Amino acid sequence: MNSEAIYAWLYAQQGVEAVSEALDQRMESVAGCSLLEHSALYRLRMHEGRLRMLELAELLAISPSGVTRLVERLVKRGWVVREQPPDNRRLVYAVLTDLGESMVAETTGRVYRESLAEEFTALLSERDIADLKRIGRKLLEGHGRWEARRFAQD
Repeated sequence: MNSEAIYAWLYAQQGVEAVSEALDQRMESVAGCSLLEHSALYRLRMHEGRLRMLELAELLAISPSGVTRLVERLVKRGWVVREQPPDNRRLVYAVLTDLGESMVAETTGRVYRESLAEEFTALLSERDIADLKRIGRKLLEGHGRWEARRFAQD
């Protein structure tokens, strides 16, 4: 591997971290939730308000224990409830509440999209964005992690 490939990886990795940190700070200060909390609510909304905990963990690329802690915070805020089918107590679902639906609708429209425009889109050309989308998908496909449902568009 040459130095250019190493720099490309480091720049991409650190660039994503920088944008994520900026988005997280904006979400916290303006909307009162973390970027990860918003992402969980958004993913639930994309999937008709209900996902198995393991599915949510996979979609957010976090561990099962991490999703348990995250959902607990969302439950405490009244944005999500946990449900277990009476016939299969091993399954646990995270279910978006009406309050959670309102929260994600407001933050997605008002805060998240504006923050993303300022912290990400404004720094790139349309060509850059198209290239990043293509490259990201290629990397996901190459690692067997591409699933269209992960990126359903609204």
